[in-house]
Amino acid sequence: MRALALCLAALCLPGAAAAQDRLADHVEIRLPEDAAGPLPAALLFSGCGGVQPVQSDYAEAALDQGWAAVIVDSHAARGIGRLAARSLVCTGIRLRGQDRAADVFEALEIVRADPRLDGDRTVLTGWSHGGWTVLDAMAEAETEAAVDAKAEAGEAPQGRPFAGVAAALLIYPYCGAIIEADTSPIGDPFPLTLLLVGKDRIASPRDCRRLAERRVAEGSEIDIVFEPELTHAFDAAEQPWDPRMEYDADGAARARALFSQILEAAKG
Repeated sequence: MRALALCLAALCLPGAAAAQDRLADHVEIRLPEDAAGPLPAALLFSGCGGVQPVQSDYAEAALDQGWAAVIVDSHAARGIGRLAARSLVCTGIRLRGQDRAADVFEALEIVRADPRLDGDRTVLTGWSHGGWTVLDAMAEAETEAAVDAKAEAGEAPQGRPFAGVAAALLIYPYCGAIIEADTSPIGDPFPLTLLLVGKDRIASPRDCRRLAERRVAEGSEIDIVFEPELTHAFDAAEQPWDPRMEYDADGAARARALFSQILEAAKG
């Protein structure tokens, strides 16, 4: 068997027990065959349409490098099916990135609670809406750190919610004006790579460039990889027909290679 897929009950975060319980049954953990843990873990957050085969493609790439892959199904955790995802989530009516941001912290707690996984070596990867989710989780954590700093005279443990996160890769993320990270700092808890595409008609790369410029000026570490000829969802071979999206096998291979490079650098 290529990989062992398991669902794990979560360790509840204070004040978020209901949400944690909701997510626990919708986190799939895949381990390399004959793996000897604890293993570094790549956490994968899908786009607005929910978990797709592309997440399995990247999970396989992680397994090939000896990493565990953790696929977070935020949609199933909320009873959101394919039709509702396309008509409500992808249109911004339901489950915006700031609403989903808690899933990032909850998934990290699940990893930390699993003895097979190394919570001190994790990488976050998000596609489109999943990238928005990670950005807004960063903004939320930075806001909490600022509140703690005022309460504790500057002794707040900045980045504590992301303890163990070595890096993040956001693939054609949504960076528009409705995201929290557009108006709130995201701090610098880990290096962030944005993979942007020039023919994106869904998530403007210009918005992400502007956001990155502002946040780098504030001290965030952000690297941009730009693919001028690719469209949104270029790495998803199986997707609903949409003239704005075109699968590109070579581009998909380059994106997975970038993912693999980030994992290698984060392995330590």
